[in-house]
Amino acid sequence: MKKIFQLLCLLIILAGLNACSSDKDQDNNGDSSQFSYTLYTGASANELLSDTRFTKIVIEAVYVDGFRPEQASLNNLLFFLNNRLHKPGGISIVEREIPAQSLGTYSIAEVRQLEDDIRTQFSLDDTLTIFVLFADQSSENDSGNSVILGTAYRNTSLVMFQKTIEELSGGFNEPSRVNVETAVYEHEFAHIMGLVNIGTPLQSDHEDQSNSAHCDVDGCLMSAQLETFNPLDMMNIMGSGIAQLDAQCIADLQANGGK
Repeated sequence: MKKIFQLLCLLIILAGLNACSSDKDQDNNGDSSQFSYTLYTGASANELLSDTRFTKIVIEAVYVDGFRPEQASLNNLLFFLNNRLHKPGGISIVEREIPAQSLGTYSIAEVRQLEDDIRTQFSLDDTLTIFVLFADQSSENDSGNSVILGTAYRNTSLVMFQKTIEELSGGFNEPSRVNVETAVYEHEFAHIMGLVNIGTPLQSDHEDQSNSAHCDVDGCLMSAQLETFNPLDMMNIMGSGIAQLDAQCIADLQANGGK
């Protein structure tokens, strides 16, 4: 029970998680020859999960100078995706560094605009591309002990508030930075995979009625908990484990074309 509780509490640090953005952007400049990257979160879940339209994935990982994610965290993400997605052509990461943006805290509107300005990888032919920004500042929606570590804000777009992640991990009495990064990255990617009930239909009744787009199963990677959290207590309640998707979330993904 203690281990389950520790795994469950990891998701608390994703406080707010607002990852299942309901904002619906318009199609990409009206260009029907190019797969749109400006749809709402979860809109391309089937394309992501199955090999019906796209057989490979390229992740454009753009990090601000000084805020590169740990290689082990990226390796863990690839392992997670390969276990859940049907992509016989493979899943790869293309990394790119950009200078500091001097934006202060980030709003999602600013993240969207930055993506529009700097994104270079687009979904064409058999390749689906995903844009991930590793930001040098925190979310403007942070408030006191309630912090946001990542947000899925479009159908193939995510932002990781890397500065905040690094501040809350890796130090004395703090959880491993790799464990925190891994949990945040996998949770946000699962949102663009349509979990929970935002593009990947439910196969059973397990959506948290108090926290939409999240799972009500204790210990699941997609569960949501209290939106406030004291970072000083993180190691005590998190331990060394990383939550996994529960059987009901996996069943949802499988029914929508995933593994």
